[in-house]
Amino acid sequence: MRPDLILFRTAKGEEIAHSHSHEISANHRRALLVVDGKTSVANIARKVFWVSDVVAVLKELYALELIHDDISTIQGEVSQTGGAGLLLKVKLANLAREVLGNNANRVIKKIEDADGTPEALDDALLACRKLIKLTINDELADIFLQRGRTLIGK
Repeated sequence: MRPDLILFRTAKGEEIAHSHSHEISANHRRALLVVDGKTSVANIARKVFWVSDVVAVLKELYALELIHDDISTIQGEVSQTGGAGLLLKVKLANLAREVLGNNANRVIKKIEDADGTPEALDDALLACRKLIKLTINDELADIFLQRGRTLIGK
């Protein structure tokens, strides 16, 4: 594994990272949690002293398709990067397309412009709700907010 690679969690990796299942070992889970879409393999290996043989563990996570080095494998068009935040933004953009159809572009732009933290995304969802209420209707605004908050764990 090249030391300059930037690794991202896949959807499956996100799911396992945030669940309490025993699908992977504790050592693997600790390594999976530090994969953030920003840090290179070399920097992870240098910083993560609590994971034994971190590069070998990262290779195993890669083989299990829990992490990947190609951001294009994550579906959606999002301009900002950031591991879990990126994945949440992609999921919210897909939700906007599903709920709003052709009217989703301005909502997606608000989501893309937000930071990837759950708090910032919740603020963006509230702003999107207001926009949807003003431009489409109250019912879709409430549906979008409720489903969006479920996605971000609020």
